Amino acid sequence: MKRIKHNDLLPWFTQDHSTLPASYLDSCRKFFQEISNKRQASSVKQQAAGVKVTRCNLFTEALKLDNKE
Repeated sequence: MKRIKHNDLLPWFTQDHSTLPASYLDSCRKFFQEISNKRQASSVKQQAAGVKVTRCNLFTEALKLDNKE
């Protein structure tokens, strides 16, 4: 099995998750979830009544790429 450098996210996006080490997948999931939560918390702002604003969250989208059931 090929080693993955610490903090290297490229394999998450370019390789089949079934070929990646479980510890690497868990670490990435944890990272994306933490960043997603921080980003969502910082993006909470007062909105005008009746206005709905949605923002794309790259880290949430990265978690959706995960094919873990």
